[in-house]
Amino acid sequence: MKLLLMAVLILVSAISVSANDSAVETAVGGLKLRKEHSVLMKKERLHISRKLVKVEYEFLNTSNESVSSEVAFPIPPIKFVVDDPGGKRDFTNFKAWIDDAPISVKKEIRAFVKDRDVTEDLRNAKLSIETFGNYDVDAPKNPFESLKPEVRAKLVKIGALRTKDYWPQWEVRIKYHWHQEFSPGTIVRIKHEYKPVAGFAGSDIKDFKQYWKDTCIDQKTFTELKKREKDKYFNIYWVSYILTTANTWKTPLEDFELIVEGKKGDLISFCWDGPVEKIESEKFRAQVKDFVPKKDLKVYFYSKFPN
Repeated sequence: MKLLLMAVLILVSAISVSANDSAVETAVGGLKLRKEHSVLMKKERLHISRKLVKVEYEFLNTSNESVSSEVAFPIPPIKFVVDDPGGKRDFTNFKAWIDDAPISVKKEIRAFVKDRDVTEDLRNAKLSIETFGNYDVDAPKNPFESLKPEVRAKLVKIGALRTKDYWPQWEVRIKYHWHQEFSPGTIVRIKHEYKPVAGFAGSDIKDFKQYWKDTCIDQKTFTELKKREKDKYFNIYWVSYILTTANTWKTPLEDFELIVEGKKGDLISFCWDGPVEKIESEKFRAQVKDFVPKKDLKVYFYSKFPN
């Protein structure tokens, strides 16, 4: 008899602010497994850069039975905003591989008003859920005004549209998912990658330490930053990753490796308990055996302004 295992990729929305205008950041976690002691996470290799996050896993089914798994990648709820400097956050470039072979990933799009599923209401009104009905506040005409009065009234009643000005009020929930089999005694290698929704802001040397206290920048890096920038502005980008999601697995994680890589000329800092090896001018590596993460990770990249 096959065991049913639900696996989800957990993402949590986080907002980071500084003294300067700052983009909304989406912090991302890795594979989360329901308590299932027959399937072990043996290895995780996490590669973080400004433009791409890649994660590689090795799973081992230690039982004598096949395990059937639904693997999902849900995106944090997306709400309509007039102007989001962080850009789109629907992860349309999400890709996955099993044992180095690309897989077809299904995409599910649903709409909610609070805890009420209004997907079918919007579909019946022939509205695009993901694009919020293609609504544009700067357009000369509101597309919702062309709906039949009774249809528009219903959407207002259920909270999908705001009264009078008809701004979209639903939130979009997107989930990528696929089916996975774990054969007995077999290691399965799962890899996925996506473009992160990074935070970004501007800063200067004189205000840096006052407003950016969680960068864990060391004195050598800070001295180099001062030498390069003096009193001029520079860019700060950051990518967050929820390492503590791993604690939902059977811990400790046997082998964990972190690679952080910047673009040419970047300075980099991040908080880490343990040794970090600089393997190239803009590339760092940390490896931990029997890893039990105690806190999440935020990687900072500093570069010239503008960039």
